[in-house]
Amino acid sequence: MENLIQIKDLNVYYPTSSNTWGENNGFIHALNGINLNIQKGEIIGLVGESGCGKSTLGKAILNLINAKGEVLYNNKNVLQFDKKELKQFRKNAQLIFQNPYSSLDPRMTVYSILREPLVVHGIRDKNIIKTRIEEIINLVGLAKEVLTRYPHEFSGGQRQRIAIARALILKPEFLIADEPVSALDVSIQAQIITLLQELKEKLNLTILFISHDLGVVKYLSDRIAVMYLGDIVELSDKESLFNTPKHPYTKALISAVPSVHKKTVDEIKLEGDLPSPKNPPKACKFHTRCFECMEICSKKEPEIIKISDSHYVKCHLYD
Repeated sequence: MENLIQIKDLNVYYPTSSNTWGENNGFIHALNGINLNIQKGEIIGLVGESGCGKSTLGKAILNLINAKGEVLYNNKNVLQFDKKELKQFRKNAQLIFQNPYSSLDPRMTVYSILREPLVVHGIRDKNIIKTRIEEIINLVGLAKEVLTRYPHEFSGGQRQRIAIARALILKPEFLIADEPVSALDVSIQAQIITLLQELKEKLNLTILFISHDLGVVKYLSDRIAVMYLGDIVELSDKESLFNTPKHPYTKALISAVPSVHKKTVDEIKLEGDLPSPKNPPKACKFHTRCFECMEICSKKEPEIIKISDSHYVKCHLYD
């Protein structure tokens, strides 16, 4: 398949808080040389614990934060775009935020919220704007009557539909959905996930779906990338990942997914807490919690190993 986005050696550093004298105490290495291709027309899931760098990766792809490396879109590095190029890219690549309660301006009607991106990108004809807004609000399953109302008048699920409509109003080809259902009730989550699947098919979208919920990602995604402390430790199509997980961290995540169909398997409990990204373990970052740890794991960082054409893992077990 053709690649839409190619991420090469992407690094993000956050400065830590200053001390009493205003001196910087160093940096947090949020992303550690990420390499990932996102193929046209796929939904790729990105999973991992809170604080592992999932949202940082999403923001870095859209050049919303400072990053080093390459994010190639149409063979051009997004991180080196000037203002004009970046504005055009943002029209083609949109972000759905996690919290529908804080991502919509409470002082604007739904019509104004959906109109604003069109005006910013130079669409001023009132008839075109009206037609586009009515089309998109219908596409996300809401009636035209909602357009005159304000965000506080809606439930969480309805607000997230409005947020999705805003992301789609410019007809992008790439969406980053940053935990778009984590703030919603379980029954509403299913509706939003189904909606995203339908929109992907109707509009031929490519989606990076960020979540900490492997069950949701399994249902929605074509491929899954597993992230731990700023590293992608495993990348695979979902069937291989769930049937034959390779990385011990992936095995632990999958064992914790609740399922009525699951065979009786003991849940793998990881020892200790997630280490601080300010002071991560040396060599393999997972070795301090790993139940398959070997002597080499604390001495040498593992390479990315190719298991098959669609399955890669970063682990010494497969050297």
